[in-house]
Amino acid sequence: MKILHLVVGMVQTNCYIIYDENSREGAVIDPGDNAKSILEAVQSENIKLCYILLTHGHFDHILATHEVAQQTGAKLVCPKGDLWLLHQEAMGEFRPFARGFVETPVDIEAEEGTEVTFGGMTAHYMNTPGHTPGSSVIQVGDVLFTGDTLFRHECGRCDLEGGDFNEMLHSLKRLHDLPGDYKVLPGHEGLSTLAEERKYNPYMRQATQ
Repeated sequence: MKILHLVVGMVQTNCYIIYDENSREGAVIDPGDNAKSILEAVQSENIKLCYILLTHGHFDHILATHEVAQQTGAKLVCPKGDLWLLHQEAMGEFRPFARGFVETPVDIEAEEGTEVTFGGMTAHYMNTPGHTPGSSVIQVGDVLFTGDTLFRHECGRCDLEGGDFNEMLHSLKRLHDLPGDYKVLPGHEGLSTLAEERKYNPYMRQATQ
């Protein structure tokens, strides 16, 4: 699995493009904004984009969804619990920052255990509510794409509509208890590992007390 990392949009969202070097099949995770740069990366690597995988439905993770889907034919996968966020009226205070947003039909409504396969890889959805009701971690091989659930030494905010700190703690404990180690690729800021988060993340430590 090859991973391209782009930082897009006004709040510096991490967007990831993952693909198989032989078949060139791939997926984009959280196309937060700047469809042009995402599509240029896809084209330069000759990637056949099969899926757009959303970790959750907040505006800063979805703004480029429509254009990327339209230009590539990729199927959109969104957590079922966050479908309500994929509409302008649900953006609330963030609507002024999402004027260019175009609603896009969802092809697959992901729930706990939903899997999609491309390029010999399987993306496995784990429901990890707290930041939003549908917030999910997407596990591909030894990598966890944690969206706004788990950050490096932090966790996602829980004070927006649909957020719940107690749910967040349950989700962090679930990640803590996964066997072995994983690379942690979050929705914002720096990368980490699960071993590092078990040791240094104060919210994860709180969740396991």
